[in-house]
Amino acid sequence: MLIELTTVQQRVDPSRVLEIEQALLRIPSSAFQEQAIADHLAERMTDIGLDVTMMEVPHPFNPSSTSRQPVGTWRGIGGGPSLMLNGHMDPGVEMPGWSVDPYGAKFEDGWVWGMGAHDDKGGLAAAFCGLEAVIKSGTRLKGDVLLCPVVAHKLGGAGTRALLKSGVRADLCINMEHSNNTIANVCVGIVMVRIRVEAPELFFRYSTEAKAQYWNPIEQLCEVVRRIGASLDPIPEGSWMTFTPHPELPGFPTHTFDTFHKEHYYQKNLSGLHSRQAELLLQFRTVPGQTPQTVTADLARLLEDIKREHPAFNYSFELPAKGTENGWCQEPMACRSDHALVTALAEGQTRASGSVASVGGWGRLGNVGDGNIVASLGIPTVQYGPGDIRIYHEWPTADERVLLSDLVTAARAVAYATVKLCG
Repeated sequence: MLIELTTVQQRVDPSRVLEIEQALLRIPSSAFQEQAIADHLAERMTDIGLDVTMMEVPHPFNPSSTSRQPVGTWRGIGGGPSLMLNGHMDPGVEMPGWSVDPYGAKFEDGWVWGMGAHDDKGGLAAAFCGLEAVIKSGTRLKGDVLLCPVVAHKLGGAGTRALLKSGVRADLCINMEHSNNTIANVCVGIVMVRIRVEAPELFFRYSTEAKAQYWNPIEQLCEVVRRIGASLDPIPEGSWMTFTPHPELPGFPTHTFDTFHKEHYYQKNLSGLHSRQAELLLQFRTVPGQTPQTVTADLARLLEDIKREHPAFNYSFELPAKGTENGWCQEPMACRSDHALVTALAEGQTRASGSVASVGGWGRLGNVGDGNIVASLGIPTVQYGPGDIRIYHEWPTADERVLLSDLVTAARAVAYATVKLCG
């Protein structure tokens, strides 16, 4: 088996990996504009012998708009676990300031440049080439392998949600997300919250009774912000939030404040809120053991504490915020470090790179991926892939790039793991 596994890894050709990556980078594919890249991948997947079906996916907020995604299956002979290789076709936001053509797929000094170079076209290229190497080696697998390039990760995983809703399943999943080729078996979750406060309109001449019932809505939300704490700071253990710290997720749980709205009756209304109201949207990044229910209880307790001290505090909240229930509400994920999925991929990474694989949360620290959605169904899942956003000063950014050597390593690790798990 060792000789066979090594031979399969050697079937990954760096020039082929570069060709596939560059072809994907040259096709613009923003969320719900993935049709061209879906067709391209479907043709490539058919060419290497996969059974391919095309799935139409409705836009989560506009059902009249659709995109599509190919589902490719390499069928095993039976008797082994099935494996899903999942990655998204939509890159991030195209930021200004590119020094090269973001769709030119420039290759220089070992780096491949372009929109989605590692988020997530690099992951897809690695998965494709890894599976192609298995097929070309002539290895007969027992379990099926599913290659699932999905749409609209940037819209809360709409493609993966549609895939799972249609009944597509596997026993195991590798979510090909940039992790610096570390095996992320633990990842944070996310939940978004909308807090709305209200106060009567009060002009500069007022009665004592009216003033006693008044607290400016902006000041109400400022008190909420003060109690929760500064964005991106870790929420201290034993403070207002209930959780057990996870050793692989240092600095979490945490949060960030996303939007703050308040209108005035003399000015143009931009949000639809009444001038008596103000609204705050924030998100929490959670650790295993936390759920929307536990965060709801924690937040309700914090807000009631404010109301006890300030009777004029008049609040309501939504958790998850309306419109984010089927998108940016994702459970934390964790897969045991000794699970066969983790150990097989770690062995593949070690053999492909020549260095001991890193297993844990570091490579995806703070990120959620479509793997969170898959794992929520009880499917053992890891997030793994080439590229690391920490090489940039900020993210998203211009000049996204990935090392070809990392793409090749990822493809070889996936090939090894596929045979080890499904063979």
